[in-house]
Amino acid sequence: MSPPPVPDFASALSASLRLSWTRLLRGRKVRLGAAAVVLVVVAAVAVRYLIDPPEPERVVEAAVRVGFLNMLVFLLPFLFTAGAIAEEVENRTLPYLTLRPAGRIAITLGKFFTGAALSILLLAGGVLVIHVASFATDPTPMIEELPDTLRMIGALSLLALCYSALCLLWGSLVVEAGGLLATLHLAVIEYGFSWLPGLARLVSMNHFASELAGFERTGWGAESVPDVDTWICATIIAVVTLLYLVLASVVVRTSELGFGKA
Repeated sequence: MSPPPVPDFASALSASLRLSWTRLLRGRKVRLGAAAVVLVVVAAVAVRYLIDPPEPERVVEAAVRVGFLNMLVFLLPFLFTAGAIAEEVENRTLPYLTLRPAGRIAITLGKFFTGAALSILLLAGGVLVIHVASFATDPTPMIEELPDTLRMIGALSLLALCYSALCLLWGSLVVEAGGLLATLHLAVIEYGFSWLPGLARLVSMNHFASELAGFERTGWGAESVPDVDTWICATIIAVVTLLYLVLASVVVRTSELGFGKA
């Protein structure tokens, strides 16, 4: 009797996506991430209707910059991807998954796309709710300002993909301390360097996302930071994302991940 055929890569990736999606939805991380988004949205909408005279354009921009670009875009990818591999090791389910025909690369990509998709859905949904609520009293500016809001969503989405790949890499590379190292990387390199002057700021993908969103530069020595075209900003974030994802796939593909506690 011949063995069953090995599924192709697309089938293996689809199975990994379904499994990762189900696991995340059944856990507490999605509820925690959604609660964080709701808090930011409620605070932004409250500010919109408490200030007089109302300035919906400034409220939307400030909410996206402070609440989303400086907080939620770090939190959500970390929640959904930093422990994706470590949890499998801790629960002793990784050997079972890797013995299946799916393959380690398909498992890695499935966890990445699931975590990134959930992050983008929550980020985009939260920004759209703020936009609609802020312009609810005047529908005409709501339509006129929509392209700017969509531009912010695009920048956040691209950055969420990058941070998802980054967190997945650290979680795969150092299983026992991946969350800590991912936190340090995000706090020091991505957030801290986004406030530095000159060429140092170009190390941070958060800076390029801010430029892509069209925000005015702030921080120490903002005038000394070189100008970069928006398409180059998007290209840099995309290339770095791909690099992180390839490295994470190689680590999972080649490492002997043990049963130690993550």
